[in-house]
Amino acid sequence: MSDHPDNKSKLHPLRLRVGQELPVDVYANNGLLLLKKGHYVLSAEQRDKLLNVGVGDKDAIEARLEREKRERAEALRKQEEAKRPANPLMEMEFIGQRVQGLLTHGLAVAGLGDSLHSVARRLHELAVNQPDALLAAILLVPQRDHGSGHPLHAAALLAVLSRRLGLGESAQHSLIGAALTMNIAVTALLNQMSAQDTPATPQQREALFGHPLLSSAILREAGIDDELWHTLVQQHHEEWNGSGYPLGLKRQDIEPLAHLLHLADVLTARLSPSPGHATEPAARIMAKLFQGGYGEFDPQYTALLIKEIGIYPPGSCVRLANGEIAVVTHRREKANEPRVAALRKADGPPYAEPLLRETRNPGFHIIEAVTLAQAGVRPGFLAKLWKP
Repeated sequence: MSDHPDNKSKLHPLRLRVGQELPVDVYANNGLLLLKKGHYVLSAEQRDKLLNVGVGDKDAIEARLEREKRERAEALRKQEEAKRPANPLMEMEFIGQRVQGLLTHGLAVAGLGDSLHSVARRLHELAVNQPDALLAAILLVPQRDHGSGHPLHAAALLAVLSRRLGLGESAQHSLIGAALTMNIAVTALLNQMSAQDTPATPQQREALFGHPLLSSAILREAGIDDELWHTLVQQHHEEWNGSGYPLGLKRQDIEPLAHLLHLADVLTARLSPSPGHATEPAARIMAKLFQGGYGEFDPQYTALLIKEIGIYPPGSCVRLANGEIAVVTHRREKANEPRVAALRKADGPPYAEPLLRETRNPGFHIIEAVTLAQAGVRPGFLAKLWKP
């Protein structure tokens, strides 16, 4: 005889299965212990009898259910990771699909905050393990749409750059997350505007003016309680001269990492523009940035950015001294001598396989930057160059 538990609950049919161990002690209503946890249910008749007359400790049942819920969630997470392509460029396509859903549907997505944290962590992992491939993805992986693709690319750039700033992991995570979500309030609007040929309407301009604060509010509602993350989102359109929005802050009042986020926002908008819009060669964009052509930015951040990703970033295309068109695959200490793979002769068809070239050799020096369109190959053809 056992003391009858005060805290008892009727057993759920899924808790009792023939041929399996009991997950909890089973009692009769008068307190008699019918079968102890760990014993086997040997027949359908025994199972039915236990269901009819048995009860279990409610706390034990709820603890078991919670543990199984966590185990199922972990199993699903591992399944999702197993489905991820091994190639980083292909993984960025996978991440882009996920980010599109999160940013487009916002608070309608269950567990939005946790999912955003998960994406930010994954970008950080890629920046640690495959930084050149992550940079190449900014230039080579097509955006699914401008509203979600642009912030993903900004977050990818900052995932690489933030590791050189001496920031703790928490601050790096805040910076990546803020870049990813800075426009969450206007994702659909940005897609609409990228497709229209007319100037922004007064209503569109008003929505854009308020989106840093509204984006922060949405994130708070989603459970994001990281105050640095919120500050960066709120200030990512502020300018040193006070002409920014929505608060019109001056230089001394702007969080330095928000200024860096603004720089990444401006740069990636040009490196990887919205679908259907042409872009300049990456080297030309980097030169304009260094010359102040895109606005006033902290020279230390600008120099660090150019030093980190190079004059010819991974994923950019160049013309070599021998007339070949090549793609930059990895950075080197000398910015003008990166690792490259030749794709074709300037006046010929693509090679069957990219051919590695040594840019330190005068015959393979880089002569000029060209666009991906001039290279004449599909980005998918290049993915193999950044295998893990």
